[in-house]
Amino acid sequence: MLSISSEQREKYFTQKSRGGVIYKITNTLNNDFYIGSTQNFIKRYYTHINHIRTNKQSCTKLIRAINKYGENNFKFEIIEECQKDQIIIREQYYLDTLLPQYNIAKIAGSNVGIKRTRDAKELKSIQQKNNWQNIEYKKKHLNFLSKNWKSGEEHVMSKLTTADVIKIKTNLQLGHKPKQISEMLGYSYHSVKDISRGKTWKKVIV
Repeated sequence: MLSISSEQREKYFTQKSRGGVIYKITNTLNNDFYIGSTQNFIKRYYTHINHIRTNKQSCTKLIRAINKYGENNFKFEIIEECQKDQIIIREQYYLDTLLPQYNIAKIAGSNVGIKRTRDAKELKSIQQKNNWQNIEYKKKHLNFLSKNWKSGEEHVMSKLTTADVIKIKTNLQLGHKPKQISEMLGYSYHSVKDISRGKTWKKVIV
């Protein structure tokens, strides 16, 4: 996974800090980087992870570089916190002054610089349809997805183990509220709440 400092992980993933941020994804082997901004850092972090592992056609320069050099050689960091109404202004400042190598669009908040003509879109659509008709391609693609997107603690983004979930569900059965369990056991409140609502870890039965 893209590395992130323990301080920022604590603040944004554990404490769920919110607000506008400008972030930087750096290739630690050659120092090339990407600049981005968001109002929801956790969501954006996992969106990047998802796009990288499914090879989605967004941030293509960055994704190609990560595929070439490996996730472990990239660092994800917040370089500035700002008010939500200042996000675009501050992102543009860093685009203009730092000149990131992996950004295609050079205008914050837009797709300017990204060439997607109608012909290109139609060609891409035809290629994808043809690819899925190829048995070997389909088999390889589905195999890739099955390896990277598993359920339970084998899921690439899972922070809980089956044992953790058993503890949580046991306490829920005892009548404890998600917030109480979160404070008692040190788990994320949102993770406990999702389990209590049956959104996640449905296969673990206590």
